[in-house]
Formats: sequence, structure tokens, C-alpha cells
Amino acid sequence: KKGTATSKDGSTITAENFYYNKLTNILEVTGNVKYLDKIKDIIITSDKAIYYKNDEKVFTIGNSKAVSENNIITASTLEYDKVNNIFKAKKNAVVNDIEKDAVIYADEITYLKNEEKVTTKGKTEAFVQKKYLFNSENVTYLRKKEKLFSQKKSTLKDDNENIYKLDSFFYNINKEILKGKQVEILAKVDENKTDKYFFSEGFFNFKDKSHI
Repeated sequence: KKGTATSKDGSTITAENFYYNKLTNILEVTGNVKYLDKIKDIIITSDKAIYYKNDEKVFTIGNSKAVSENNIITASTLEYDKVNNIFKAKKNAVVNDIEKDAVIYADEITYLKNEEKVTTKGKTEAFVQKKYLFNSENVTYLRKKEKLFSQKKSTLKDDNENIYKLDSFFYNINKEILKGKQVEILAKVDENKTDKYFFSEGFFNFKDKSHI
């Protein structure tokens, strides 16, 4: 009937039901779970959570959500490594970078908070600045450097409905510059006409609509 568990570092877990194993130092909680790390300013909510105190790891199951400064992570399951400050989200994983206006969707996402680095496994979709939609695999996103890239075949659709097909890509979010190899472009002229271009390699500046 509701309760709160507090650790020595000030972190708290509130939930409806608690089960604590003193021998293994493992706490299992269910029902409206909320984990608060005051030192790192992180809040995690879920349907169920298991806190491995000896390893300082939190595993959540069902409707998992982690909120930190400028970032929101949602997934079916979530792992938080307190020592290394790493989040691993699986199944319907989404990272919403509010500050940079970038949202990344994938089956599995790892966020290394100390490095401000996000990596994905498998099929990935990224929506950047509400203008550019990337579809790719195994994508890396560097928050501080504002760079998004992958070595896998990818497609990019811009806000003018132009489509870029690439064998690999590197995108600078701040400068809005795309670099790619083996690039096929389907440029929409009007509703009834689309021009096609091919570049073995190129730089595409979306701000001034130029390319090299």
C-alpha cells in the first residue's frame, strides 16, 4: 500500500508494492514506480523495477521512462547503470533530445550520458529539426558535436519531399550539411515531375540549397 525506499546517496524509489532480499541486496517494486536520483537529476518511472544495490543498476519493465536534463527516453524495458551513467533502452525505444530538436526511434538504444553519445542497433528512424527524416541502421548521434552518422544504407527525406538514398551518411545538424557516398537523389520539381541525380560522393548544404 505504497511506500518509499531511500539509499545512502539520497536516491529514492516509491511504488505500490515492495519486496527486498537482504541477502542479495536486491529490491523489487511494482505499481506506479518512480526512481529519483537527486545527485544526477534523473527521474525514472515504470510499471515494475528491480534495483541491484550491489551493482548500482536499475532495471525497469513496462511503460519505462527516464527524464534527465534536456532528454527523455521511453521504452518497454530500460537499464540504468548508475556507476557509468549509461542508459540502455529496448523495445520501442525513443530518445527525445528537446534541446537539439531531434527524436530517434529504434529497437535498441544506448545513451552514454557522460560522453553525450547515443548509439542504436538495428533499424533506426531519426526526425531532426522537424524537417529531415532519416531511415537507417546502427546510427550514432553525438549531442555536443551535433553530428548524426551511419555506415549503413540510408534514406533521407527533407521538408520539400526530396529523397536522398545513400550507402553511408554523415550529417551536421547545426550547419545542416549532409555528406554521403553513392548518393541517388529524387528531386521533386512539382506534383507530376521528379528529377533524378547520382553522385559517387557529395556534400549537400540544405541551408543554401547547394551541393559540391
